Amino acid sequence: MTMQGQGNNVPQRHQQSQLDSDDESYTGSSGSYSEMVSEASKRQQQSAAVAERRLSPKVEQGNRTRGLQQTPSPVKRGDAQGAQQEEGGETAQKKGRAARGKAKARTMMNAALEAPVARVRAVTEAVSGRDSQRVTIYVFFCIAWVHLIFVILSSALSQIDVVGGGCYTFWGYKANCDTVSYTRRTVLLQRCSRVRSILQAGSAFSIISVLASAATLVTSWVLCCRLREADRHVRSPSGYANMDEVALAQEPGCNEGIENGSQADAPVYDAGDLKKVMMIVVAFSLACELTCWALIAAIITERYCDEIYLWSTTATYGVGFGLGLTAWLAELIAYIVFVTVV
Repeated sequence: MTMQGQGNNVPQRHQQSQLDSDDESYTGSSGSYSEMVSEASKRQQQSAAVAERRLSPKVEQGNRTRGLQQTPSPVKRGDAQGAQQEEGGETAQKKGRAARGKAKARTMMNAALEAPVARVRAVTEAVSGRDSQRVTIYVFFCIAWVHLIFVILSSALSQIDVVGGGCYTFWGYKANCDTVSYTRRTVLLQRCSRVRSILQAGSAFSIISVLASAATLVTSWVLCCRLREADRHVRSPSGYANMDEVALAQEPGCNEGIENGSQADAPVYDAGDLKKVMMIVVAFSLACELTCWALIAAIITERYCDEIYLWSTTATYGVGFGLGLTAWLAELIAYIVFVTVV
């Protein structure tokens, strides 16, 4: 019994040493375990770092690739901007050329439209220049002389020439137009009353035309005389002359006296009532002359009593008709210029 009790009971000192050994062994095993865990964690961290290093270039490259795809590089952006600027410059140049072409066409069109107006303005300025009134009055006086001579000759010479050397004037028929005597007077033309009436009316208007032409010559001569007197007064120190009192009056804007022995500006004269009288006389003369040659033209064109006088086959216009028409045209042109300038 005593042997079993001793065998089952372990001494306390032995139990304590066994516990210390167990503690040491546990401690050693726990230290190795912690070291292993720390090494494993370090390896995991290193592997993770290596993996991150390996992934980071790919991620950066992917990001760069996406960035390149999304946003163009500065070089490409500059090229695109340059291309856009070139396209814009070409478009602006085309628009500028088109605008210049339109402006040029518009200028040419305006010039073409304004050319007649400019010519008329230039002619008007030339006509209304220095001494234009004086020259116009003197020329009109010369034309009045020639006009009177033409009207006198027209009333006396043949108006219609016929075959065989005969002719008709306002005063009758001549078998030989070179002679002064008449074969048959107008009142004796009994076979055609219309031709007789036309010739009688023409003779009356021809006389009135001669008188009106003479009156035109006289009034133009008076105008020339008063122009000379007015010019003498204008060149005097007073520098003014009244048309209705002494001679032609100068307009107030042109009374600037004489500079260096000559007048600074050409005088512009007011012909006063004399111009109105001349306009009426010349217009009346033109109307009478128009009636004269229009009556003769009516005989030829209408062929009054053609079965008797054979106007259509044997008649032509005579010298007197040509002189009368020429005198009328010359006086008409001179009249228009006179009214415009004087």
